[in-house]
Amino acid sequence: MKNYRGKRFLGVLIFLAVFAAAIAVVMLLWNALIPSIIGWSAINYWQAAGLLILSRLLLGGFGRFRKFGGHGHFGNKRRDDFHYWHVMRDKMKGMSREEKREYMRKHILEHHGFGEDFVDNRKTTEANGNTEE
Repeated sequence: MKNYRGKRFLGVLIFLAVFAAAIAVVMLLWNALIPSIIGWSAINYWQAAGLLILSRLLLGGFGRFRKFGGHGHFGNKRRDDFHYWHVMRDKMKGMSREEKREYMRKHILEHHGFGEDFVDNRKTTEANGNTEE
């Protein structure tokens, strides 16, 4: 148990060091670029920390702890996508181009929540000859 605590403590220290370095890089880049390009003022270390946290919240989440990933907190989305497309490829292996198109259309409508208005609009577009290949 003692070894685990030591590794955990070391992990926390490494995380804090990397986070502090990332804040310093954000501050240095901001102060080197933004005042001369746009004319905004320079920022200090704590403002850079806030900017880094804000940008991660708005744009990237926090890595594997993303809340709205669709696969829970620890889902491996890349592995799931890889498996999904291989299963889809195997299902469509012997189909013609039109059968593949129809299968994909039905799959998207059933599994991704498009409503009837999408289907009606699609039929109207195809009837008018505006299909894109």
